Amino acid sequence: MLTTKNIIFIVISCLFFSGCQEKKQQTMDLSVLDELKFSAWVTEWQWQSGVEDLRQVEGLDRAQVFAAYFDGEDHIYFRDKMDDAIAGMKKLSKERNIPLDLTIVNDLFLPDGTVVHKDSELIGRLIETPESRKQHIDNILEYIDTYQFEGLEIDYENINEEDLPNLIQFYQELHVVLEAQGKPLRIILEPNLHVEQYNFPTGPVYVMMAYNLHGGHSEPGPKADDEFIRKVVNKMNTLPGQPVIALSAGGFSWQHGNGETKTLTEMDAEGLAETADVVPMRDPSSGSMYFDYQDAHGDTFTVWYGDQQTLYQWMKISAEEGQTRVSLWRMGGMETSTLEFLNKAVNYKAKARGENEMFANHIKELRKQMNLTQAELAERVGIGRTALSKIENGAYYPSAKTMKKISDVLNKPIGEIFFNTDISS
Repeated sequence: MLTTKNIIFIVISCLFFSGCQEKKQQTMDLSVLDELKFSAWVTEWQWQSGVEDLRQVEGLDRAQVFAAYFDGEDHIYFRDKMDDAIAGMKKLSKERNIPLDLTIVNDLFLPDGTVVHKDSELIGRLIETPESRKQHIDNILEYIDTYQFEGLEIDYENINEEDLPNLIQFYQELHVVLEAQGKPLRIILEPNLHVEQYNFPTGPVYVMMAYNLHGGHSEPGPKADDEFIRKVVNKMNTLPGQPVIALSAGGFSWQHGNGETKTLTEMDAEGLAETADVVPMRDPSSGSMYFDYQDAHGDTFTVWYGDQQTLYQWMKISAEEGQTRVSLWRMGGMETSTLEFLNKAVNYKAKARGENEMFANHIKELRKQMNLTQAELAERVGIGRTALSKIENGAYYPSAKTMKKISDVLNKPIGEIFFNTDISS
């Protein structure tokens, strides 16, 4: 729980940095995310809201359906809603041409209704010997083939240290089998794993989580902050290939006094604040929102969650550290403002390129045909060489008067120079 000392520190920090109040209208420079590659999860228990959110964001690199689990006999197991989730995601995948992966997580559902989350003993059994690994891979392929997924994601967490060599061997063997079928393999890694101590195979795409700084295991706080993200990206640099950083939407609610924690979507959190008539504050070090409220029974809760400004801050920090491949946990229950931000961020480069293509022209090609240097043409047109260079490269759109002068010098119609769609460079 937040101590009085921590609360006072946050309040003083907010006042000092003018960062306490709602800042949803802050300017976001999306050009810092121009190399963004974006993927996202949709869960089987919230698939309808997840698909609805995902429809608002175009240009995804790929998407994952979460998840397949295990039954009491260590076989892959789908819960009741999984078939509907797969059908909904496949429909969107076809419409948007988004490659779709199946995520398998080591949660064990026993016949008596008991659920063992992140079962380390299960993984120990599955990857213990060459025979058990082959049996597990065959079980995976059965589901990949039946449901025609374009790729696979393995999310095995809470692994015993002594099982890691066998697990890495399993990753290698699974990658070889999937690669033969043209299907990529993504591996989820926890941020506390000392990846630099192990020889992870090349080939799989490694996805490192950067969102469990605070949660059900801790006192209230943000899922990530700037320092945490920088540390995760630095650790990712030791992995082969082009790893992906996983960020998280939504947040948590902590009940004071009994330590109970509940996960919240962004809409859940903002709904609670509105009902309680409290104004969420922004934490400058994480960009996250937080507030306290009391329910109808007089119980007090602390809520931390992320909005579009939070995600922008985390993506910006990640990009500054050289990491622009982002996977988002998870779609569903997101505010329209956050979905609009994601759509603009994912499509920023394409939009900028499209605008530049509008300025594309044939000046350079025609100038060379006339054996004119850039300086000579600029002098004849009556503009500076730098200005002509920007016009040639599509970085600047000339006035109608300048267009006419260029047309006269090059002895070509304006439309043939500036509006000919047959431009490849």
